Parts: sequence; C-alpha cells; structure tokens
Amino acid sequence: MPHRPVQNSEVQIHVPDTTQKPNFPQRISNFVRDKGNISLIITFVVTTIALTLFLLVQDVSGRQVVSYFLSGGLFGFAGGFTNWLAVVMLFTRIPGVYGSGVIPNRYREIRAKVKEVIMEMFFDEEFLEKYLSHKLMEVANNVDMKAKVGEIVHSKTVDRLIDEKLASLGTTPEGQLILKMGVDPKSLKPMIKPFLQGFGEDLAPMIKETLSDPMQVIDVSKLRKEMEKYMNSRMETLTEQRVTSLLEAVIRPHLGWIIVWGCVFGGLIGIITQAVGLAPSY
Repeated sequence: MPHRPVQNSEVQIHVPDTTQKPNFPQRISNFVRDKGNISLIITFVVTTIALTLFLLVQDVSGRQVVSYFLSGGLFGFAGGFTNWLAVVMLFTRIPGVYGSGVIPNRYREIRAKVKEVIMEMFFDEEFLEKYLSHKLMEVANNVDMKAKVGEIVHSKTVDRLIDEKLASLGTTPEGQLILKMGVDPKSLKPMIKPFLQGFGEDLAPMIKETLSDPMQVIDVSKLRKEMEKYMNSRMETLTEQRVTSLLEAVIRPHLGWIIVWGCVFGGLIGIITQAVGLAPSY
C-alpha cells in the first residue's frame, strides 16, 4: 500500500493511505463477504419468490401458506434494510437526513478522545517513572560498567581525541611550559589512558546508582509533554476522511450482525403478525 509522507516542523511521519478506494473486483468481494448484505439478499429473494407464488397460486389455503413466507420475507427485508441504513448513516452524510454522518461530523472530537485515552493509558507520568526506573535498573544490572569504561578508554575514538587534545595542548601557554621542560605533550599519552580508566572505574558505581533513579537521568514530566506535542502533531494528520476510513475499516465488518438480526427479528415479527391476523391483507 502506498505511503504518503506528512511534513511537520520537527519530524517526517509516514502515514499509510487508508483512503484509497478499492477497485471493482475488491468491491464485489467485499460485498459478498458482508454477512449483512447476504441476509438482505436472502430476505429479498424470499419476498420475491413468495410474491410470485402468491400471484400464481389461486386456492385460498395455498395463498395462506405463501402469505407467511411473504410476511416473513417482507418484514425481514424491511428490518434488515432499516438497520443497514442506520449503519450507512454512521459513516456517510445523507443530504436532508438530520443526524447522518455521525463519525465525519464528530471526527475532531473522536481524534481528541483517542489522543486523550492514549496519553492517559500509555503515558501516565507515574507509570512512565516506574517503567523507566525498571528499564534503567535492568540496564545498570546487565552492563558491566567497569568493563564498558575500559572498552571506551581503549577505543580508537578515545585514542583520536587524546591525540587531538595533546596536539592542541602544545599551542597553549601550559603546553609551551611543558615543552620548555623538555617534555613532549604526546609522550603523556601512556599516562593519560590509565588515569582515564581508573577515573572511569571510580565513576562506574556512581553511574549505576544514578541510573536507578530515572528522575536524575530523564525529566519524566518533560518527556510526557514532548510525547503530547508529538501526539498533537500526529493527530493533525488524521483528516475527516481518514478518521472515517479508519473507524469504518475497524468496526464496519462487525456491524453486519446488526443487519442480520434486523432481518431475523423482522422476519419473526412478520410471521407472528401473520399468525395472529395483524398482517396486512394481500
């Protein structure tokens, strides 16, 4: 599925294009797989067959039997169609029908509520503090700080930094003084590395202790505010059409049962009304 970059002042976000319309074969496939559509087709076919038989059958007893199927099919189709229309009105504005298009009309409130729920459920300040404390402690316990300091001190990067600092030292008054004493600053390198390693090993327990308290490493309150700013910018990418498409993709397949039960209960009501004599005379 194609992805469309969304620009903001801080970060580039790639958002899936959920508004792409399906082609004709996909529409047919989606229509056939929808249980609500199948129930409407069944009740429509039952109504059509019953109506045809009702017109063809001449004897009274035969018509009475067919009338049960006709009432069941007709009421079932009416019940299912009404529920189908209600489902459509959730996602689509129908001109002249007040209250239709609930989701597109309320998409701003929907996305604001989604952001609110995410921030409260996943980025609660107390939860973040506990989670970060656990993770930082896990890192501190699993990493040998002294060994890690040794690796860093003997790395090529530190070698290069020491060489650069010693070279620049020669241009300073202190460096000139050392040169006058007959000491080349570069010759100090073998003494500097052990000093750095010993100093780092002395700092390792302090680093480990600091990691156990996330408040000393990360400002959780500031982190939460940054996450909220990110969520605000992310929510701006959710347009009316995108919110509607996302919700429709999630809940529309399950709303088919509303149509199915509309057909079932409508059909039962039709049969009952026919049995007690309340159905219209055909």
